[in-house]
Amino acid sequence: MDPQFVTGLQDLLQRLASATDTESIKSATNTLNQQYYSNPICVPALLAIAKDHQQWQIRQLAAVEMRKRIPAFWGELGDETQQQIRDTVLQMILSEAKDLARHSLARVISSIAELDIPNQRWGELIQFLYQCCQSTTAAHREIGVYVLDSLFETIADTLTEHMQHLFELFAGLINDPESIVVQVTTMEALGKIAEFIEPEERAAIQAFQALVPAMVGVLQKCLEKQDEDSASRCFEVFSSMLLLETPLINRHFGELVEFSTNVASNEDLEDDLRNLALNFLLCAATYKRGRLQKLKIVKPLIEKLMPITAQEGPEDINEDAPPTVALGVLNVLSTNLPPQQVFPTVITHVVQYMQNADPLFRKGAMLSLANVIEGCVDYTRTGTSEIIAIICAGLGDSDARVRSASCVALATVSNELSEEVGEHHEELVPLIFNILNDSNMTIVKYALTALDVIIEGMGDSVVRYLRDLMLRMVVVLETGTDDLKPLALSVIGSVAHSSGQAFGPYFDEVIARIKHAMALTGDDDAMALRGVATDTAATVAEAAGKEAFSPHLEETMKLALQGMELESPNLRECGYCYFGVMSRVFGSDFTPFLSHIAPQLLQTLRIDESSAFGLEADEEPDMDDEDGQGQLGMSTAVADEKEVAIDAVGELFASTTSGFLPYVEDIAKELVALLDHYSDSVRKSAVGSLFTFIRTFGKIGNAEKWQAGVPLKVAVDDNTMAMIRLVLPALLKMWEDEDDKMVVAQICTELRSAMSEVGPAVTIEYAEQISVRLLEIFEKKALCQTIDDDFDDEGGDELDEEDLTEYDSMLICAAADCVAEFADVFGEAFTPIMDTFLPHIAGYAKPTFAVSERAMAVGCLAEIAKNMGPAITKYAETLFPIFMAGLRDEHAEVASNGAFAVGALIEAATIDATPYFGEVLKALYPLVKRSDNTNNARDNAAGCVARLILENADAVPLADVLPAWIEALPIRNDHMEDLPVYDAICHLLKNKRAEIEQFLPSLMPVLKQAMESTDTLFSDESRQYLGSFRMRFLCFE
Repeated sequence: MDPQFVTGLQDLLQRLASATDTESIKSATNTLNQQYYSNPICVPALLAIAKDHQQWQIRQLAAVEMRKRIPAFWGELGDETQQQIRDTVLQMILSEAKDLARHSLARVISSIAELDIPNQRWGELIQFLYQCCQSTTAAHREIGVYVLDSLFETIADTLTEHMQHLFELFAGLINDPESIVVQVTTMEALGKIAEFIEPEERAAIQAFQALVPAMVGVLQKCLEKQDEDSASRCFEVFSSMLLLETPLINRHFGELVEFSTNVASNEDLEDDLRNLALNFLLCAATYKRGRLQKLKIVKPLIEKLMPITAQEGPEDINEDAPPTVALGVLNVLSTNLPPQQVFPTVITHVVQYMQNADPLFRKGAMLSLANVIEGCVDYTRTGTSEIIAIICAGLGDSDARVRSASCVALATVSNELSEEVGEHHEELVPLIFNILNDSNMTIVKYALTALDVIIEGMGDSVVRYLRDLMLRMVVVLETGTDDLKPLALSVIGSVAHSSGQAFGPYFDEVIARIKHAMALTGDDDAMALRGVATDTAATVAEAAGKEAFSPHLEETMKLALQGMELESPNLRECGYCYFGVMSRVFGSDFTPFLSHIAPQLLQTLRIDESSAFGLEADEEPDMDDEDGQGQLGMSTAVADEKEVAIDAVGELFASTTSGFLPYVEDIAKELVALLDHYSDSVRKSAVGSLFTFIRTFGKIGNAEKWQAGVPLKVAVDDNTMAMIRLVLPALLKMWEDEDDKMVVAQICTELRSAMSEVGPAVTIEYAEQISVRLLEIFEKKALCQTIDDDFDDEGGDELDEEDLTEYDSMLICAAADCVAEFADVFGEAFTPIMDTFLPHIAGYAKPTFAVSERAMAVGCLAEIAKNMGPAITKYAETLFPIFMAGLRDEHAEVASNGAFAVGALIEAATIDATPYFGEVLKALYPLVKRSDNTNNARDNAAGCVARLILENADAVPLADVLPAWIEALPIRNDHMEDLPVYDAICHLLKNKRAEIEQFLPSLMPVLKQAMESTDTLFSDESRQYLGSFRMRFLCFE
C-alpha cells in the first residue's frame, strides 16, 4: 500500500475534522471523493488510519468513512487483503479504548458481515463474538454484545436462525454481574430480535417473555443510577415492542404499566426520567388500548395520572415536564378509548380538584378537562352546562395560573362544542373581559385565544358585545405587546364573521388596519401579525360581501402575493387561505388573479420533501450518527403548506369554475400523487380537493339533473367522467392501505357528497370495490381499525365490541351516510348491496351500543328506506321492529331518527301498515308533546304523523291526534318535514273537512306563520292550495 496515499488521506481527514466553515468542508470532501474514495485501496488505507492514529476522533472518522466504502469496493479487494482486514478489525475493536471509535468499528464489522456471511465467508466472526460475550473481561463482553446488536441491522436473517442459542446467551448477558453497559446493550439486541419473532413461534415467544422481568430490572438499575441515556434506551426498547403484532410483553404488560406509573409519580426522580416513563404510557395508550381495557387498568391509570397534572410545572404549558406529558397521556387515552371509560373518572377528579385549596390542583383540573374533551365530544355534549359551570369557576379563580388554565380549557371545549358553549355567552364573556384587564400578559394571551373561539359559536349574539369588543381589541392593537396583537386581530376577524352586517360601522377602520399590517416586514413578530392580517382580510371580506370589499381587492391581493415571496411558510399558508376565501367571495370575478396564483400552487405541491428532510435524492441517513436520527427529520412546515395549498386548489376551482380549467390537469395529477403523502392531513386535503374537482366538473358540464338507477339514465359529460376515472382508482388503492381513521372518514364523506351532486356515475364502475371497503368498516376490519389491535396469546375475556371510541363512531357514521347515499343514487338497483349491508348496520341499533351508534344505525336505515322507495318493501318486516325500538328509545337523538324512520318506511313500502298505526301513534305521542325540539324530535314526530295521514287517514283517530299534532306545528328546524306535513293538511282539508273543521281556529295561525316564513318548504300543489284556502277562510271570517 502506497504510504503517500495513506498520508494524503490522513491529512485530508485531519482537515475535514478540524474544518469550521462550509467551504473548507466542501473542498476537503470533494478532494476525498475525487482523489481517494474512487480507488479500492482507500479501504485498507482507512483501516490503517483507524488503527494507528493518535487522535481518537480521526480514528473514528476513518472507521466511519471505511464503513461507507466497503459496499462499493469490498469485492475488488483480493482474498488476502480481505482476510487481513477481517483479522485486523477484530483485533482493533478489542484494543480500542474510546466508545465512539469502538462503535464505528462495530459498524465496519457489520458492513463486512453483510457481504460475507450470506456467501458462507467469515464463519469465525460469530465464534469470536460468542467468545467475547462469554469473556471474563467486562469490556470484551461489551464489545461482543454491541457488535451482535449491530449485526441485527445487516444479517438479521442469519442470526435468527440461531434464535434459541441467542436467547441462552442473552439470558446471561442481561444479568451481567459487572457491566450496566452489557445489560443495556443486551436489551437493545433483544429489541431487535423481537422484530423477527412471528406470532406462531411459541417457543421463541416464551423464551423472550422469560427475559422480560430481567429487562425491567435493567431499567430499574438505570433509574436508580439516574442514568437518563441508558434508561431512555431501555424505555425505547419496551415502547418499540408495543408496536409489534407478536405478544412479547402482553404477559407482563400490566406490570410494565404499573412500573411506569410509579416511576412517573416519583417526584424524587429527575423530570427527564419521569418523562420517559410517561412517554411509554403514551405509547401504551396508543398501541395497546385493547390490553389496557382487557386488564381493566384504565381507571387506575387515570387515577395515578391525575395527581401528576397537579404538580409544579413550567409556566409554558407546552414545555415538556411531567405534568404536561401526563396531560398528553390523558389526551391519548380519551381519543383511543371509549369515552365512558375515560371521562367519568377524569371529571370526578376535576370536580374534586376544583375544591382543593392548592391552586396547582385547580390548574391541573382545568388542563385535564381541556385534554380529554377531544375524544369525548358527543359523550359530553348533553352535559355542556355543567362543564361550563366548572370552567366559569376557574375563570373567576383568585390564582392567575388557574385562570390561565381555565382559558385554555374554555378554548378547547369551545373548539369542540362551539354552538353549545356559545349559548352560555352571558356567563362567559364578562369573565373573559375581566381577565383581559389583567396585568399579566400571559393570562391575557390565553384569554384572547379563548375569546376568539367562543365568538365563533355565538352567532349574532355577538352583536350585543360588538362595541365593547371592538374598543378592547383596538386598544390591544395600539398598545399591546407584539405577541398579543395577532390574537386581537384574529378576534376582530371572528367578530366580523359572527356579526355580519352589524360589523358595517367598523369596516373602514378595520380594513385600514389590516392593510397596514399586511404590508409589515421585519422580525418574527411582524411576520406573525402580517399572517394573521392576511387571514383576517379574507374573513372580513366574507362578512362584508363582494360589493363592500371590491375597492380593497386589488391592494390586498397585491400585499398577499408579496407576502408569498418573503420565504415565510406561515405567510404562504395565510396567502393560500386568503386566495381560497376570496375566490368564494368574488366567484368568477376572481379569475384574473389565477394566473398569478396557480404557479405558486404548483410550486408548493411539487416541493421535493427529500431536501426538506436534509437528504439528497439518493442519499441515505448516516447509520453512525449516535443519536440515531442522522439528518432525517420530518418537515412539518412543508406538509402544512401543502395541506393549505391543496385546500385552496379545491376552493379556487369550485368558485371560479371554467376560469380554473387551464390549470386543472397539472394540479389534478399532483393531487393524485399526494394521496400517498406521509402526512394524514395532506392526504385528507387531497381527498377533499379531488372530489371537489369531480363535483365542479359535474356542475360545469351537466345541465340535466341525474336520475337514480343503473345503468345511467342521464349521461355525464366527458370531462366529468375523465376526472372520475382519474380519481376513483387512485383513491381506492389508497383507501385499502389507509391507516388513519379520519382520512377514511373523509373519503366516505366526500364520496357521499360527490354521489349526491353528480349521481350514480361517480360509483357505477367501482360499486363492488367501494362496497368491500365500506363493509370492512362496519365489520371493524378496515386497516385503520385494526392497526392497533392486540394479538392475544392468553384468551380470557373479550373486549366489549360495542364500546367504541368517538373516532371509531365518527368513521362508522361516515360510512353509514355513504351507504345511504348509495341507495339514493342506485335506487332499486341498490337491492343487492342492501342484502350485504343490512345485518351489519342493523347490528349497531342494538340497545347495548352507545346513543350515537344507535342513532346512526336507525338514521342510516331510514335514509335507505326513503331512497329505495317501493324496493324497500322486501326488508320492511326486518326494519319495522328496529325502527320502533328506535322510536321508543329514551334518548331524543335515537327517538327522533326512529320517528323519521317509521314514517319513511310506511311511506315507501307497498304494504298495508294500518294495523300498526295505533302502536306507532302511541310511541309518537311523547315526542309530539315535547316542550322542546331537541335533535328535531318533535319535528320528525310531526312528520311521521303526517305520513300516516297521507298513507291512510281513515286509520288515524283524528279527533285524538290532531290537537297534539297541530300544537307541535309549525316545523321549527327540520324543514324537510314541511313537505309531508302540509301535504297532509291539504289532504285533510280536501277529504276530511268535517273532521278537521273544529280544529281550523288553531290550524290557521300555524298556516299563517308557515306561509310567511322563507324557511318553510311546500310542494307546488300544497302552496297553491293552502294559499287559496287561507284567503277563502279569511274572507269567510
